[in-house]
Amino acid sequence: MSEYQFSANVPFGANNGTEKIFPRATVGHRLGGYALSAALILSSVITLFLGYIIWALVVWGQGQTPSKQILKMRVYSVDTGKPATWGHMAVRELLIPIAFSAIYIPFLVVAMSSSIDYNQAVSPIAALGWIAVLALRFTDSFWILRGDDRQRLTDKWARTYVVNEA
Repeated sequence: MSEYQFSANVPFGANNGTEKIFPRATVGHRLGGYALSAALILSSVITLFLGYIIWALVVWGQGQTPSKQILKMRVYSVDTGKPATWGHMAVRELLIPIAFSAIYIPFLVVAMSSSIDYNQAVSPIAALGWIAVLALRFTDSFWILRGDDRQRLTDKWARTYVVNEA
């Protein structure tokens, strides 16, 4: 037998001299363990998210995103033929996707103005807005299948193209 034992038959604190008997953890201890685990997981997710953001902001200056850096791809400007600058990447990776999401705003305004019952979780009009945004994002993603230049709509609007440097 192990030196450390748990026995349900032995009263708490009883010890025959050879074994160390431990009491069961209290409800407070158990709940504290769950709370600490949740806090550690949350802090890990936040740290990972912040690390990714910092990584992205650094590699934008090289015309890359973290995934493009791993896959050895780079974004080039159509106008200069050189790697995209940090500002160019910010437009491509941040402003254009925000503009895509702005399509949702008219649907949201109509949904809010026509809503009589504010307890309604999702308005059908608002749902149509999300469908429109998703349709635009899918169209953007699959636009690379059209033509020989393999540019997404985002690439066309930002005047960029992606090359494989591997």
